[in-house]
Amino acid sequence: MKSKKTPVVDFRQAQEELRSTLRQGMLEAATRLLTEEGPAAMTVRRVADAVNCSTTLLYSLFGGKDGLANELYLEGFARLKAEFAAAAQAAKKKSDTEGLGPLLLHARVYHEYAKRNPSYYMVMFGDAIAGFVPPIESRNQAWESLAVLIETFDAAMKDGTLPPSNPTAAARLLWAAMHGAVSLELKGYYLKSERADELFNAAVNAVLRSLQMGEKEVA
Repeated sequence: MKSKKTPVVDFRQAQEELRSTLRQGMLEAATRLLTEEGPAAMTVRRVADAVNCSTTLLYSLFGGKDGLANELYLEGFARLKAEFAAAAQAAKKKSDTEGLGPLLLHARVYHEYAKRNPSYYMVMFGDAIAGFVPPIESRNQAWESLAVLIETFDAAMKDGTLPPSNPTAAARLLWAAMHGAVSLELKGYYLKSERADELFNAAVNAVLRSLQMGEKEVA
């Protein structure tokens, strides 16, 4: 009978697995601070304390606060992308994919996401973390999360719901309108939530009506 060999420990692999576990734990701690206490609580010291490690370790894993902020920025867009995808799948099952329905659905998902995740939204689109500027690679990745709007506009133009134009320009126009309305809402310019809902819906409908009329596209 052959004796079983004792498995050899791969130190480098074990070290990488430990780093990955620590990194994920720090991101979860930062997310918790962000969502429960707001962006002001998301400091290097608070995150390090939350996982009982030194700030030096956090700097080595993320390169400092900006590196951590960038991960939260990307996480916010990844979550939004996932919600867009889930809504699109649900709409297909209900056969609710005709006319302006898909565009209105994506607008509603965007609005609800912002209201449920205001701190994340402010990291994604605002100045929630002082001095943080997303690198160009992260901004490109963020735009990819909103590519579903381009695809939906393209489909609407191909099936005749909207006259042919530039779907990318149309998506940017709708995004600008949605972001403007959401930013006013999150910064408390409207005392009643129903007024904020009215403004958001009016902004979305105005853009879609404009595109239906075939007005000169915005570059």
